[in-house]
This record gives sequence, C-alpha cells and structure tokens, in this order.
Amino acid sequence: MWTVCLIALALLVPPFQAEDTLRKYKALNFPGDSESFVSFFPDMTPFSKAFSFCGWIRKDNSSAGWPILLSYGGNELRMQDNGGHNCIYGACTRLANKFTAPLGNWFHYCATWSSESRQFREYIDGEIIASRATAQRRHLPPGLSFTLGNWGDGGLEGLQLEGLLFNFNFIAREFSIEEVEERAGDMCELKDEEDGVYNLSWVDILGEERNGTVTEVDSVCLEKGAVESRLEEARKGVEQGEASLSTIRDELDNILDKVEAGTTDMLEMEQGQNISCQVELTSHLNKKRRELTKVSSLLNKVVRILQGGGKKENLSGEDDETSDLEKDRAASKWDFLYSDSYFNKEFTRQQSENLRSSWDKVCDKMVGVTITRELIELMKSVDSD
Repeated sequence: MWTVCLIALALLVPPFQAEDTLRKYKALNFPGDSESFVSFFPDMTPFSKAFSFCGWIRKDNSSAGWPILLSYGGNELRMQDNGGHNCIYGACTRLANKFTAPLGNWFHYCATWSSESRQFREYIDGEIIASRATAQRRHLPPGLSFTLGNWGDGGLEGLQLEGLLFNFNFIAREFSIEEVEERAGDMCELKDEEDGVYNLSWVDILGEERNGTVTEVDSVCLEKGAVESRLEEARKGVEQGEASLSTIRDELDNILDKVEAGTTDMLEMEQGQNISCQVELTSHLNKKRRELTKVSSLLNKVVRILQGGGKKENLSGEDDETSDLEKDRAASKWDFLYSDSYFNKEFTRQQSENLRSSWDKVCDKMVGVTITRELIELMKSVDSD
C-alpha cells in the first residue's frame, strides 16, 4: 500500500503554458519619448555570480544622444543601442564603431559574464566585439531597478530608446561562444527555457507594467508568410501536451482503481498511519483529476485560438460554477467529528459506547485512532460511495 502511496504522490501533471505559445513572438515598441519605458524590480539574486542576456534590437532613430537599451542599477549594467557607453559594475567602454546595423534593421546583441571567468564579453550577431576583465569578488547586487528603454528608474530626457526589442532573456549562467552563435542564427527559432537554470524570460518581461506608450506589437516572426510556421509549431505543442495528458490520465486511473479496490480493507486496519495515507492519496488523486480536466479545457481553448486566427479567449481555466472545494465540502453526517468534543482528540471507549447504537462496527475500529481531518474526509468519501 505504501508503494502505491509514494507513486501517486510523486506523480505531477506538467505545466502547460499554452497562452504563451504565440505571445512569446511579440516585440516591444518604444516610441522614443522619455516617459515610455519598462522598469521593475525582479529577483536578481540568482544572477549574482553568472549571467547571460541576449535579444534582438531594431533601431528606428539615431537622434537621441544616449539611447539606453538596458539599465540595471544605473551603471551596474548599462547597454546603449549605439554602443556609446556600455558598462558593467560602473566601468564603461565605448563600442559605437561596433554597433553599425542600419536603422530599421534587426541585429542580435548578447552579453555574458561569470565570477569564475571574470570576463564581461559582448557580441553582435554572434561575433564577439569586446571582452574586459572585472574586479575580483564583484557580484551583481540584488534589489535594484531593471529598466528597458531608459536609464535608472526611467523618465530621463535624452536617454530614451526609439525602436523595437524582441526576445530578451536573462539566464543565470555564462554562455559559451558557440551558444551565443546559435542564438544569433534564426531570429524566430526561440530557445526553450533551460531546466534547473533560473531565468528572467521574455514572456516575464512582456507581463511587466509599462510606462508611457510602450506597446506590444507583432515581430517579424508573426508577419504574413511566417505565421503559418509559428501556428504549426503551436499545434505540435498542443498535440504533445494532449499525448502527455493521455498517458498521465491512464496512470492515474490505474492507481485510483487499486486504491478504490482496497478502500473497504483499509477501514478494517487499526493503524492510523495507513488510514492517513489512504486519505491523503484519495485527496491528491481527486485534485489531479480536477487539474487534468482544467488543463484539457485549456488545451481545447488554445486549439480554438489557433484555428480562429488568435481571437482572445479566457485561458485562466476558471469558470462561474460553484468551486470544486465548495462541492467537496458538502454537508455530511460525519461533519460532527469536526466538533470540539472529537476533532484532534483520541476517540475514547466512552465515546464509542455513546455512538454504538448506530455505528457499532465502525466505532470499534476507530478506538485508539486520533480524529483528524483526513480521517473525517475518508469516512465521508466512503459513505458517499
């Protein structure tokens, strides 16, 4: 029985972020005024000893004097879209002669660093353009403002960005030259998030509050001629999700059959730990069944979005019906066990005698067992069967 408990409790339904399937191909448009920027305070602690951040830039105007692409804590990290003053830990260098992409053209920028290498490296379109050493024992400090499109906390005239940013991701490790080259290849071939490595993703950034008139627009990856391949990728993702759900559903049904077959025998056991396991397992399986129903509904909505050309639907998985919790907590004759006389107390011989007239057999088996929430819910579930 314990084997079944451990298998069931270890089984997790994988998260499906279907609503992000197409949104990750959106770009942010910065109109070029000082009041339009994105600034927030992410948890940068995981990046203190190593990081890489890469993304795509399209400059639409070169008139601004100091157009800031990214700023963290002022000059702790500072990158300009023209390479005029690129800084790490307050030390800046001029790279304007390396940022030569024509206005209106996309180019790829990437920067990497680690406390182990102590080298801050910058790349344009996969080629290294600068490398400089940082001081020993320097780390990226946490708790500072992270700003796109301006400097510091934003709002400074002459430091605004005019152009588009796309697919900027912050990863908590130092990329190799080969990895940077790979990411600078196909603009629309987005790399999946890495398992076990913290990241501040482009989808996370898109979800942050924006100042002024920064807008979310289609990137070239969603323009006519490219959208079909994006939709095909999304459809494949949905199909893989459905296949995974089917496998998980079969495993859950198999485990639940074994559990339900042993429910009557469990009531005959005198050890409270076995009853607790049964209750916890039943509750967990019911929760997973509800999650499977919710995720299946979400996948169906994504399919409708793809077929309908992106028409917005509610993807939250919530409905206006009475919640599952409220349904599960329907009144039962066992609810009296929640009273002060019984709840969290050992069931006594006297209490058994008081209830014997109606529940002789059950009461005998409960003597010596602590009345817990799990036991009450188990008795209620058995009673409903």
